[in-house]
Amino acid sequence: MIIIKNKWLMFGLNLAIVTILFITLAPAYDLFHYINLLFYIAYFYIFIGIIMWVVRGGFFDGITYGFRRFTNRMSRQRDYLDDWEEKPLPSQTVHQSLPKFFLFQGMLLGISLLALLFLYYSG
Repeated sequence: MIIIKNKWLMFGLNLAIVTILFITLAPAYDLFHYINLLFYIAYFYIFIGIIMWVVRGGFFDGITYGFRRFTNRMSRQRDYLDDWEEKPLPSQTVHQSLPKFFLFQGMLLGISLLALLFLYYSG
C-alpha cells in the first residue's frame, strides 16, 4: 500500500508498464501502437475509478439492504446468529481515497494520451 500513497511514483510505474507492454506486445514499434496501449491502461483506471465512485456514493446500498432483508424474511432455515442489519453496506467497504486514486491515475494517463495524440497528428 505504500506505493499507492505516492501518486507520482505510481504514475511513473504505470508509464513503465505501458512501455514494457509496448516492447513485448506491439506488432510494430511506432507511436500509434504506444498510444493504443496507453489508451487501454488509462481507460481501465477511469472505468474502475468511476465504478468505485458510484459504489462509494451509496448507489447500491438500498438494493443491497433490500436483498438482505428479503433473504432474511423468506429464508426457511433462519440463522438467528446472522445479524444481516449489521453487515457493512457496499459504500462502507470502499475506502474514500481509492476512487480518487484511480480517477487521478486515469486522468493523468488520459492527459498523456491526448498529448501523444496531438504529437502523432501534428507531425
